[in-house]
Amino acid sequence: MTPNGNNQETEEGNRPQDRHLTGSAIAPGLAEGKAFVYRDILSQEEAVSAESMPKVDVEHARLDEARETVLKELDASRRRVEAQMTLSLADIFRAHDAMLRDPVLLQEVTEEIEGELIHVEEAIRRVFCRWVERFRANGSTAKAGRAEDVADLARRLLRALRGIRAHPLEEMPDGSVLVAQRLAPSDAVHFCGRAAAVVVEFGTPGAHCALMARQVGIPVVGNIPEVVAQIPQGASVLVDGLEGTVVVNPDEETRARFQERRKRYEAEGVAAKARACEAAVTVDGVTVQVAANITSRADAELADENGADGVGLFRTEALFMYRNALPSEDELVEELSHALEPLAEKPSIVRLLDVGGDKNLPYLKLPAEESPFLGRRGIRLLLAYPELLNVQVRALLRLSEQRAVQVMVPMVTVPEDMDRARSVVESAARELGIARVPPLVAMIETPAAALSVSDILRAADALSIGTNDLTQYVMAAGRQNPLANEYFREDHPAMMRLIRIICQDAGAATVGMCGELAGRLQVIPDLLRAGIRLFSVAPRLIPLVKEAVRRAKAAPKPA
Repeated sequence: MTPNGNNQETEEGNRPQDRHLTGSAIAPGLAEGKAFVYRDILSQEEAVSAESMPKVDVEHARLDEARETVLKELDASRRRVEAQMTLSLADIFRAHDAMLRDPVLLQEVTEEIEGELIHVEEAIRRVFCRWVERFRANGSTAKAGRAEDVADLARRLLRALRGIRAHPLEEMPDGSVLVAQRLAPSDAVHFCGRAAAVVVEFGTPGAHCALMARQVGIPVVGNIPEVVAQIPQGASVLVDGLEGTVVVNPDEETRARFQERRKRYEAEGVAAKARACEAAVTVDGVTVQVAANITSRADAELADENGADGVGLFRTEALFMYRNALPSEDELVEELSHALEPLAEKPSIVRLLDVGGDKNLPYLKLPAEESPFLGRRGIRLLLAYPELLNVQVRALLRLSEQRAVQVMVPMVTVPEDMDRARSVVESAARELGIARVPPLVAMIETPAAALSVSDILRAADALSIGTNDLTQYVMAAGRQNPLANEYFREDHPAMMRLIRIICQDAGAATVGMCGELAGRLQVIPDLLRAGIRLFSVAPRLIPLVKEAVRRAKAAPKPA
């Protein structure tokens, strides 16, 4: 260290001490540890046979062997995530499995080997890079996500071809701060059990690694330019996932302040967990519901453990995807009953299937759309496929006879969407001889719906603001697009004003929120004053959200 204390010796030479980097808060929490810098195999030079003319049949055999290895790895990753996290995250690996079986992709690799007489490693690099660029050039959030999936598969195949059976992150010491340019879902499976925190150059709150990190409580800071070059291997790092800042090689004073803040934060978490089953009542006496966003029974069990007042959003997509045919009415009733059982005595809002955009059902053979996020998704798609809508509605009506269920209608844009949805529900109820139709909740995800609330409520009983998509449409910024991250601001004044308008126009109807903004503790006082009375968040966030509600005041809800 120099006399003035500005530098500190590290593995890579003299580095500035107490260097502050600013990014974006992606997953909450405070952590410290030694940096483990993870470099992408796709950016490394490939060492292959020096043989000038590869044997085509040998390269085909190597491709087949690598593919079988990766398929087994994907299955193992899926099982691991299902056991340790949630079924919804495991769906990522089912999607990768389907992609690796895509005959068009495989044929392109094969033709590259045969036509260019190159080794399979180089063929994979060329073909997969073309696919990545093709998806990224599309400009949509969904295609950007597909690009990362393709790149992830390329990495897996290259490792398999090298004979690498262990994932590189298995070498990372427990308690490390993982530093990377970007992370794939397969990486997240390994860092979730080992890393104290994650710092990435490219990352958004909607990215797969962010979702996984939040599930297990790992803080993540993203959008720090050239972060791999800025943080040396083995450097001491402080990560603030609340404010979105990172300190490299902190001096003793900075470390002491951080550790004190971390102790307070962890103590608050313990206290909040102890009170998790108590009602969330504001300082001025308003009771607020804090519910869970869930996908599976495991999620419901975790929600119950964390004091959920119910289910604010049950995502049904996992019940429909990765099947060969549409599930039957009986199957849906059975699977939903099983998943919701841990919270059977509490109300549950179940969302109708929300596909289109970035999610598809192979057995429906949906037509390709140039701009899928501006196309037929949510209720728009369900109304176009009556059989798909009716089987869900009938199952939910039958379920409502057993427990307190509400039906959420996704992607409502105009009042007529909600009118038609109610008509379908009421017609199905008459057919089933069910006298009481469960409450219908309109999901407000578009600016048009936000400005049509009073008309939408003629067919809806309550509202739930889906801030992830609403932000995307209001700010014209894809939520998984790192290049537009500075514009994807859920708490932007324009968003907050729109939320206030929604609550004001809703009158006495309950307005809930189920997007990521609902879990932003520092914004909760503003949301309460706007009129939000139900927060639906990831199960682990429930105790902290309840505590934030208890410390805030809520303006009276308009009559």
